[in-house]
This record gives sequence, C-alpha cells and structure tokens, in this order.
Amino acid sequence: MIHRMARTRYPVCQSSAGVIVNIARRHAARLSYLLSSLISSLITLALSLASVAVHAQTYPDKPIRILMPWGDGFPANAPHLYSQELSKRLGQPVVLEVKSGAGGEIAARQVRGAPKDGYTLLATGTSITTSWASRAGNVDPEGELQPVGQIAATPYVIVAQAGRFGTFAKFLGTARERPGKLNYASPGIGTGMHFLGELIKQNGNVDVVHVPYATGARQLQAVLAGDVDIAIISLVTALPQIRSGKLEALAVSTTARSKAVPEVPTLGEAGVPGLPNIASWIALFAPKGVPADVLARLSAQIQAVSAEPAVRDTVAQWGAEVPDTSSAQLARTVQIEKKTWSRLTADGRLVAAD
Repeated sequence: MIHRMARTRYPVCQSSAGVIVNIARRHAARLSYLLSSLISSLITLALSLASVAVHAQTYPDKPIRILMPWGDGFPANAPHLYSQELSKRLGQPVVLEVKSGAGGEIAARQVRGAPKDGYTLLATGTSITTSWASRAGNVDPEGELQPVGQIAATPYVIVAQAGRFGTFAKFLGTARERPGKLNYASPGIGTGMHFLGELIKQNGNVDVVHVPYATGARQLQAVLAGDVDIAIISLVTALPQIRSGKLEALAVSTTARSKAVPEVPTLGEAGVPGLPNIASWIALFAPKGVPADVLARLSAQIQAVSAEPAVRDTVAQWGAEVPDTSSAQLARTVQIEKKTWSRLTADGRLVAAD
C-alpha cells in the first residue's frame, strides 16, 4: 500500500511542478511585453521631446503671419511697428494681413482655427473681450487663444466741447439733476467705450442716454459740433483736439493718470469709484495649443522690442504707452475684462440692438 501511495503521489507532484513552470513562463512573457511597451513608450517620448527641442531651436524657419482687423489708425500702427522690429530679431519676415469685419471676429476665428505652430498670430484689442461678452459663440480669448503679450495701450478719455462742463464732476452733477436728459457718444454698440459708458452709469449713479455712432471719426465730429454732451473715445484719437483746445478732457479710464495728459484726473478721482483699469490696448494672441517654448520665444522677443527707447518714444508720440508686455499680464487683463463685461451683458439687453 505504501508503494502504491508513492506511485500515486508522484504524478501529482509532477503535475504541480508543470503548473508552476507554466505560470512562470506566462509571467515572464507578460513581463517581457510590459518591458517592451515601456521601452517603446520611452523611445517615443524621447523622440517627441527631441522634436520639440529641435522645433524650439529652429523656430521660426519661415515667415510669420499676423492677422488684424484694422487697416489704419493707432490699432494698426502698433502691429506695424512691432512687426518690423520682430522681423529683425527673429530673422524671418513678419507679415501683416488685414481681415476686417464683424468687430474683429473674422480675424479672431481664422486664427482660432490656424495650425498650432506659432506661424499665425492675431493682433487685436479690447474688442476681443467685448465681442466674447456680447454674443455666445464668439471667440473666447481665454479658452480658444493663448496670450503672447500686449504691445501698446492708451486710456479712453471722456471729452466734451470746450467750455461745456469744465470738470467731470460738473457733468455728473448736471446728469443727476436731469435724469435721462444728457447723453454720451460711443463708436458703436458693444465696443469698449460703450461698455465703459454703462459702467459709469452704474458706478456713478447717473442716468444718461447712449448715442452710438458708426465710426470713431463720426463720434469725434459729433462732440466737436456739440451734438452730444460727452464722448468716450480713445485718447490717441482725441489728443490733437484736446491739445488744440477744441475739446476739454474730463477724465481718463485708467486707474493711473496718463503721461500724455497728466493734468486730467482718473474716473476714480473724478467721482466714479470702483472701476478696474480699463484701456484701449493692442496685443498679440496665438491659437490655443501652440508649444510653450514657441510662445516663450515670441514673448521674450516682444519684451525685448518693448524695451527699446526708440519704440517707447514712438508709442508715446501717439499718446499711448508700452504696458507690461508679459503674457501673464495679458492673461490677467483678459480675465478682468471678461468678468467685468459679462456682468453688463448678462441679461442680453445691453447689446440687443447689435
């Protein structure tokens, strides 16, 4: 019986050993597959990083396009100035293309859908945030574009025909005595100047009527002729008429006084509290998804151009200033304006006529 038991146990032990060997073989095969996959992934990652590094070293190796919605005036002058300087620094042509229409939305949409390689940029201004706040589906400068940097900025200035009010406090006092009787002009519904006028009404506790004009030139003619009580306009546009004495500057929209007209108070100083820094700015954006190293190179070159005395002097002659040109500051500006404008447009009534 003992002999029989021994013979009975032997096959069982042999079978168990076989199972163990098979299990070991399967684990070894699985481990080999995992190691092979890991090595393949590491090789792919290394090649990808190498490709990015090479791209960073060679960018740009062809012309860069900057799309913008304006053909002339201050908004177009700033991109022209910077494109010339960037061409010198980057060693490639920086070409401007005018894509006007829909308040800058046509240019913004083309850049939104452009290849994410850093060769197509957008030059735009405050209209990118007011457009987003005005209508659902318009380009989101925060979610669909990436900030590169601001290149120029000028305050909005509140002006009146010379001798009409003297001070902004006088205008506010008259408006409160005669609710709904005074008015302000802007260059159109949904513009930064229109939105600023509505903020003044809210924070200044006044009831004044908005009179939109088709262009800034017509708006300027109206206030010069005394057809409107005040106009909210870019300082660059109004500066020659202010200096000639035909218009009186009552206040500027920025939280600090303008170097171009240091005698003119800010809106906060003139009796409208609680407003953020609001300006007419020009900036460059890229499509969302452009490699970080490419954005960093572009941003660094913009900051280098901005530091050149000749560039700063040219911008100052327009009545504007070179702001903080970092991409981080532009991102903060966009966030503040989106938050500010969306409060105005939440019920849809402000831009219903647009």
